[in-house]
Amino acid sequence: MTREERKIVALTGCSHALSHGYLLVFPAVLLLLKEEFSIGYLGLGIIGNIMTFAYGLGALPGGMIYNRFGPRKLYLFCFLGSTLASLLVAASPNLILFTAGLAVLGALGSVYHPLVNVLIISKVKQYGVALGIHGGAGNIGVALAPVIAGFIGSQWGWRWAYIFFCVPGILLSLWSLSVDMSTPKKEEGAASSGQDSAPSTSGRGNRVWLYFTLPLTLLYLMNCLQSFGFHGSVTFLPTYLAKHSSFQILSWDSVAVGGMLSGLALLMGVFGQYTGGVLGQKPHLARNLVLVTAAGFPFIALMSLVRNIPLMAMALVFFFFNFALQPMMNVLLAHNTRPEMRGTAFGIYFFAAFGLGSLAASFSGYIAQRFGLPWIFLGLSGGVLLAAVLSVFFMRIMNRQNISFGRETGNKKPL
Repeated sequence: MTREERKIVALTGCSHALSHGYLLVFPAVLLLLKEEFSIGYLGLGIIGNIMTFAYGLGALPGGMIYNRFGPRKLYLFCFLGSTLASLLVAASPNLILFTAGLAVLGALGSVYHPLVNVLIISKVKQYGVALGIHGGAGNIGVALAPVIAGFIGSQWGWRWAYIFFCVPGILLSLWSLSVDMSTPKKEEGAASSGQDSAPSTSGRGNRVWLYFTLPLTLLYLMNCLQSFGFHGSVTFLPTYLAKHSSFQILSWDSVAVGGMLSGLALLMGVFGQYTGGVLGQKPHLARNLVLVTAAGFPFIALMSLVRNIPLMAMALVFFFFNFALQPMMNVLLAHNTRPEMRGTAFGIYFFAAFGLGSLAASFSGYIAQRFGLPWIFLGLSGGVLLAAVLSVFFMRIMNRQNISFGRETGNKKPL
């Protein structure tokens, strides 16, 4: 990578860590919120659902806003806005304003994923590897946020956890001013190089349907199901580990211990993201997608049945496979879209993940309140199994397209 490409990857990697970190303060302090607001698991699941749904809903216009205003303004809007929203959450005097603050926090952060994925694909030549690094850095935030928030919350209260996360938002906003985010007005090479298999976007009458071709629709659905498993697991994982493990860490209370153990499990996502990014540059990507999707199924199901060290082991392996899927599907989305489509396509794609996938929080809250915390993971495993089935159909479609492409050009490139 060039120096400018490395600067883009470094900034977006740190930004990815913080973007997810804002969302994961909530599950880390969930037990404290349960006590302060006297609310059950279902109510907490719905509140978490509202925040994450807002995080996904804004991704739809986020892709279109990117095309109109460009990356820098959108980046500052995202992180300076999230800083102010965190202060609003910390200062909320009751449950209604707390929920409203989380919704604002989610909405302001929602533009992040379509913004940065298009930026990386536009600015970095080896964008498969860059997306893997970006995803791995995000997982560092996913892993550290519950640890930091759980420790701060257990020592000084949950409000100080939200105040703490304002500081990196300001620092990243200042850093972004020194990074070149300008993108060429006309991105070239995709059509001529044969890297993208998307149909031409000429013809305004059927342009909207180009975002819902069968391969893209399957990618949206698989991303939704992958995210469903993630959001359901991560919302209640700190609480589940705090209540269903006998680990002792110094003199920490159950909130801090749950956050620490959850962070360790989520840390495996760093290795998963990097592995997925490497696989994104390899041939037979659609086939590998099937294998990685199916591999995660037994481990999330077994999380309902085991405790202590076996529970940690199942969580570690599940999150490895779960996060390996993200850069692989990001690359496949790029292969199936033209450059001018990608802002909006990534918006739809991340709405499916964070908007529709966020329903897992309410689903998991209901399961926990009705049947108990362990049943959450067995219920979520059904979505993982369905994603594996859809990935098989996607592989067959990609194989047929590649055979057709090879006949037309004599230069078959397996995906």
